[in-house]
Amino acid sequence: MKKHFAFTIVTLLLAASLFAADVFASPAGYGPAWNVIVSIDEQRTYVYKSGELVRKMVCSTGLIDGDNDTPLGDYIINESGQKRGTSFFSKRFGEGARWWVGFIGGVYLFHSVPIDAKGNIIPEEAAKLGQPASHGCVRLSMEDAKWFFDTVPDQAKLHIQKEKVQQ
Repeated sequence: MKKHFAFTIVTLLLAASLFAADVFASPAGYGPAWNVIVSIDEQRTYVYKSGELVRKMVCSTGLIDGDNDTPLGDYIINESGQKRGTSFFSKRFGEGARWWVGFIGGVYLFHSVPIDAKGNIIPEEAAKLGQPASHGCVRLSMEDAKWFFDTVPDQAKLHIQKEKVQQ
């Protein structure tokens, strides 16, 4: 029994260390000083630090069809500290993206416009930036996704709303 328990612990630690190799540290900064607002109506993402607008970006939120909607409400960016990476590919959807940061447990992401299995931008999907087009994630241009990944720290507050942002 003790050998089995010790083996299980060692296996879990090894698996955790392998997984951790793909996890990236949060950018410098204190998360709660940062706020992100996504407007579904505008298809825009606003990033604030200490109440000052730092960047406004064109985005694409989820298709408004009841299955792919981007969820409205208040969330925390990468709350677990383990949902941030440089690229992914989904065989299920036949596309991936670069520079991703999770929210709602990593089920939903901020990420670049879609890429194919070889890492090339999918032009017809990139052309949809500024209109609802995703499976629920928030798509950004390649440049904006990289900036978001590099700049917005874990624990930043996120608010997703239907309405336009009042500035």
